[in-house]
Amino acid sequence: ALPISAVDIAPASPIACKAAFTSPQAKMLSTVMRSVGSAASRSMRQASMPLSAPLPSAFRAAPVAVRSFAAAAQKPKIEDGTLEGRYATALFMASSGRLDKVYNDLVALRLMMEESKEFKLAVETPGIAPDSKVAAFEAICSKAGTDTAVVNFLKVLVENKRAHLLTRMIDLFENFYRAEKGLVLCKVTSATPLTGPQQSQVKDAMAKRAEKGATLIMEYNTNPALLGGLVVKMGEVVLDQSVSTRLERLQTQLLAPVA
Repeated sequence: ALPISAVDIAPASPIACKAAFTSPQAKMLSTVMRSVGSAASRSMRQASMPLSAPLPSAFRAAPVAVRSFAAAAQKPKIEDGTLEGRYATALFMASSGRLDKVYNDLVALRLMMEESKEFKLAVETPGIAPDSKVAAFEAICSKAGTDTAVVNFLKVLVENKRAHLLTRMIDLFENFYRAEKGLVLCKVTSATPLTGPQQSQVKDAMAKRAEKGATLIMEYNTNPALLGGLVVKMGEVVLDQSVSTRLERLQTQLLAPVA
């Protein structure tokens, strides 16, 4: 059984993106984090309140068990049996009809966690009182116009003490989203930056290897340790044509005992 189930869905609001977290949003986040930090200190000083204390009654009013998926909910095209994968799958199934919106909201949350150490700490620290953590999520999501499914998902994570796994869940949801849209991540690593024409040549070559109808998402990185050549990872396939790997293979052959 899935650890969570779908939630009642409100009409979609405009897609939240990086632009939603501009200067006013940063100021709001700072205020929320100070509030959350103070609440964390108070809760940790209360010896009678264990860190694993249940949510206050206000957040137990709608138990997760009574929420149910719509019959038409669609599972992701790829599966992940881990705990994080089951949560991501549940959210995916609850996002029917608003998949793009939910995906963009999750990406925006991940971006906030990457750019704000305070926010990341607030999300992942188990010692913060659940009601304070939920209040922080609600304040941030309200400003960003986050989809109701995402807001309820975050509340469920707090309720089930799984908020520290949020980043991994977002990564898995992204995998589900890309599979649904026919998007394939293609990571190209070279010893030195590739020129524009070289990038185009690599993209054209990999497009011929990709499944019909797939859209490649190209990502170019550099790693001087490769010495030369390329390492390309497309989906689960890795093509290693780097000079360093060729030298390692040659060294292995030279060191092998003569028959």
